[in-house]
Amino acid sequence: MDRKQLDELVEAQDEKRRPLARISQVTETEFLINDHKYELVTDHAKGFNFDEFVRRYNPALSQFDYIVGDWGYGKLRLRGFYNDDRDVSVGPFVSALNDYILEFVNFGAPYFVIHNLEARPIVRKSRNTRNRRHSSRNRSHSNNNHHGRKNHSFVEQKVTTKQKPVQKRKKMVVKAEEKSNKHHFIIRESKN
Repeated sequence: MDRKQLDELVEAQDEKRRPLARISQVTETEFLINDHKYELVTDHAKGFNFDEFVRRYNPALSQFDYIVGDWGYGKLRLRGFYNDDRDVSVGPFVSALNDYILEFVNFGAPYFVIHNLEARPIVRKSRNTRNRRHSSRNRSHSNNNHHGRKNHSFVEQKVTTKQKPVQKRKKMVVKAEEKSNKHHFIIRESKN
């Protein structure tokens, strides 16, 4: 398959792709995504294309206060940023927006910045909820187990390093003892 056929196949897939959210344009700079207000803040080199934005938008971006879209090789890339005053431990913050544009956006490429006026955090469920439920159940049943044994499919054992038998150790002789600034070496050689 050559490059041209591959590009045609990708375009056909993009045309079949349905939007993941309800997006409607109110004015040139304001629009609604799933009934939440968004505003176009910056449109550098006329980088904002509403139809392409609708096609590329993902609902996971609704948690961010700002959405940055940039064009590279004819494709739109979207990235979210949090407000600096947002109570989020990790994330790209809007104070790093200029650095992002300078470092990751192609030089002279069109880009745009959208402000989410009603940003709401996505509540993430802990991945360990199932494990917590089972561990509390195991704790209650551990009292019923004989002598507090754990129900494992394996046996816990302490692993220790084995020394060579005394007979083999007696046949070893120190060949050279060297010292360097950081390490002390002893090279042993068998008497055989």
